[in-house]
Amino acid sequence: MPHADDPKSPEKAAPFARLSAEELITLNEEIAGMARAGLPLDQGLAALARDLGRGRLQLVTAGIADGLRSGLTLPEAIERQGGRVPPYYSGLLLAGVRSGRLQDVLATLTLYARTLADLRSTMLGALVYPAMVMVLSLALVGFIFFFIMPQFEQIFEDFKIRLPAMTEVVFWIARHPVELIIIPAGALGLVLGIVIVVAKSSHKGQMALARFVYSLPIVGTLLRSARLAAFTDLLGILVDHQVPLPEALRLASQAVGDPLLRDAAGQAVADLGGGVTLGQTARARALVPDLVAWLIGLGEQRGSLGASLHQAAQMFRHRVEMRAVMLRNVVPPFVVIMTAGLLVTVFVFAVALPMFKLIEGLSGGLSL
Repeated sequence: MPHADDPKSPEKAAPFARLSAEELITLNEEIAGMARAGLPLDQGLAALARDLGRGRLQLVTAGIADGLRSGLTLPEAIERQGGRVPPYYSGLLLAGVRSGRLQDVLATLTLYARTLADLRSTMLGALVYPAMVMVLSLALVGFIFFFIMPQFEQIFEDFKIRLPAMTEVVFWIARHPVELIIIPAGALGLVLGIVIVVAKSSHKGQMALARFVYSLPIVGTLLRSARLAAFTDLLGILVDHQVPLPEALRLASQAVGDPLLRDAAGQAVADLGGGVTLGQTARARALVPDLVAWLIGLGEQRGSLGASLHQAAQMFRHRVEMRAVMLRNVVPPFVVIMTAGLLVTVFVFAVALPMFKLIEGLSGGLSL
């Protein structure tokens, strides 16, 4: 087996290439199937890795098989994969091994990964359609400005029409698209990219970037709700399988990739060590909205914390679906109306008025 310090070791190759939700589902279902059939996992996973050929899933599968052959337990072998496999995965497997409910844990993990994939699909579906409408609208405006307007300008120039100031401005923009539109837009995109990269390089920057994204109308609520749904659902699963609450909070907050949630969860873990209940610290640290914090506190009192967390996750998933519908149904018509308004304004004030003057001149009603 390659040594962990060997750069060719599966444990060291591509350390930041984390498995996607679909790849995690595939890996988990293969492990679950082998466990149900009583097959040796090291041999089965090694054979699976050979069949997969290349890619992240092949590296992880081969690494787990090597770990099992070297005498590690399944949770330990998965934990060795580092950033490629979410930390909660090995934590839940360890809880399943300790409780003798490994197959139940594997089934729960598959269900959670599918739910996560569905959430991401809903978000992408909600964002793609408005983005396509915006791109097509910009393309239409660009076509009119850079291909149609020059023809009108040539007509007016041939007939020596005195043009209004707005028409002159529009034609001037159409004559210099690279300098006035493409270069400034590219520079703005470059600046935004640099700002995002710099922000992501520090903890404070990540926090500020997350706050800005969450403040955006519709999109911010959509993303925040999706992350809270994943967080509360995973925390409920960890609680259901008797993972200690501080460890469950840490694992769940790390899994969703939200710096604000991760920071609040770290403070909540410290509060739990001081004897504060989860419901109290969730409200005090703004870990979740007040309604959900109350629901968590009620679940703690009734001994049904896991069920309360799953109910909260369902609430957040419903919120994601509502925002996704709103994004698909509201933003595209708004973009279309704004584009139509811009084109009508440009046509009426920049093209129609001098065109009327041209027609009147040609008919002999006015001097050009």
